[in-house]
Amino acid sequence: MFQLIKIKQKYNYIFEFLILICMSFISTYFAFSGHFFNISHDGVYHLGRFLNVADSFRNLNFPEVVNLTHVSINSYPGVAINSFYPWLTGIIFIIPNLLFSNPMWALFLSFFILNIFTIISINSLLSYLTSNRLAVFTGIVIYQFNNYHFIDLYSRVAIGETIAYAFFPIVFLGIIKINRSDKFGFLLLGLSMGLLVNTHILTFLYAVFIVILFIIYLVLFDRKYLLDKLIQIIKSSIVAIFLGMYTIYNLVHMITNNHIEEPFKAIIALSPSGVFTSTINNEIGEQGAQNWSMGLPVTLLVIFLGTYCLVTKSNYWKVYGSFSILFYFSLFTWIPYDLIKDSLLANVQFLGRLLIFVLISLSIGVSYLITFRKKNIKVSLIFGLNVVIIIFSLSALYNYHYNYFGPGTGHSKINSENYYGMINNTDTFADYLPKNIEKDNSNTKQNDNKKVLKIVNSSPKEITYSAYSAKDVDYQIPFITYRGLNYVISSNGQKVYMSGNGNFIKVRLHRGQNKIIIKVRHNNSVYLLVVSMISFIILVIYMVFIKFKLMHEQSLIHRLT
Repeated sequence: MFQLIKIKQKYNYIFEFLILICMSFISTYFAFSGHFFNISHDGVYHLGRFLNVADSFRNLNFPEVVNLTHVSINSYPGVAINSFYPWLTGIIFIIPNLLFSNPMWALFLSFFILNIFTIISINSLLSYLTSNRLAVFTGIVIYQFNNYHFIDLYSRVAIGETIAYAFFPIVFLGIIKINRSDKFGFLLLGLSMGLLVNTHILTFLYAVFIVILFIIYLVLFDRKYLLDKLIQIIKSSIVAIFLGMYTIYNLVHMITNNHIEEPFKAIIALSPSGVFTSTINNEIGEQGAQNWSMGLPVTLLVIFLGTYCLVTKSNYWKVYGSFSILFYFSLFTWIPYDLIKDSLLANVQFLGRLLIFVLISLSIGVSYLITFRKKNIKVSLIFGLNVVIIIFSLSALYNYHYNYFGPGTGHSKINSENYYGMINNTDTFADYLPKNIEKDNSNTKQNDNKKVLKIVNSSPKEITYSAYSAKDVDYQIPFITYRGLNYVISSNGQKVYMSGNGNFIKVRLHRGQNKIIIKVRHNNSVYLLVVSMISFIILVIYMVFIKFKLMHEQSLIHRLT
């Protein structure tokens, strides 16, 4: 009997794995149909920073803390993108670039893997909450196939945020396990927090806020095993610190030593009319953050679940349904957010980003509803709902892919032929520059530089300039330096060591042709990068060991019973 159960479980796992692969594939395929990808300025920015890291690994070097290659043409070489925007989990996009000579194959595989991680993540959360596979499948469809996710994933191409979107459900899983006194819950919470800090700082701060709320809840409303749960949270923090040591050090080191041009701050709430229009038209164009929609089927689900909560006494999913609808409608312009436009909330910029909370809550709520009301819900109706959600989101993606580019959209077609040219020659963002940089100095302007200065060679470790001068003159090279970093400058064969001063590098040009080589010296963060990588490997191996140990113990129990 036990053998039959084991065989059935094996085939169930295989079947579910195949469904996972199919869902990931169809989530990715339509974004690459026609042998091109519809790229945004965000996408060019992120692919450029990942290419910088990939080039370092290709040359068997550790990535530097600043970016010398694949930098936006409206920024400057030496900008510290690698320090301010975490890249470690971007290995999802970096490794495929090392494996394939065709960058589009690498990009397709990267998004395919990212979609797999997203589905595995939400599946892990929902499978822990319910054993009803139809309920779990529906929750996965809601979280994966909604228009907001596709806006982030393929329209904005906000790769840092979409990787964080993939890992975010694990934060909730870790908290729920800790709340249920699972002694290994701290590993999941620590892993998820470590992944987020190495992915997207803003989403990491969301997670920190959730953990703080959880602690407040424990202290005020649920003091049973309070000390044990608090110890679990502390242990998870230690795990996250080890995993994020490299990113945290670079970020803190650069911020404390420099005054940085931060990304713009704003509170752009959702517009009722704009969201209604994009929902009815099934659009996922990124322009106009006030119009971001989850798609018609998912939006109707939020309204239905929230309304149904008013006529039911169930406690299992009522809290999730109520939160979904209340939080969703709190993101709109009818709330006077202008009154707090200078508050910390302004770092969020687009309140549509917070739809991630609505979608996780909705996924859990609908899964619970199907689980506990399964006798009153037809299976065919649930399957039909899933099909409708998938069709709506994929049709929105298809229409966006073929129609949303050109003047005014900030989008272009990228393919294997123009890939590197577009990455290296597109205006994106000039974030994370020092505030005191002399931007208006005449000899740093792009047109003037073309007459005098030329980059003859660049790599992630050094950059070589050729400069012609009609006379001996002091000249500012448009290469950014930061306080707290050391640089080696070679001007016509003479080496000079200097510490960054938060400005351009000034050299003496002699009459005729000049050769300037600039290098950034390694700093202590290289060792922390090794610590973070080893910590992650050890944690994953330990968690796999625990998983197999628990499966073996369950197998023995089945045999004995």
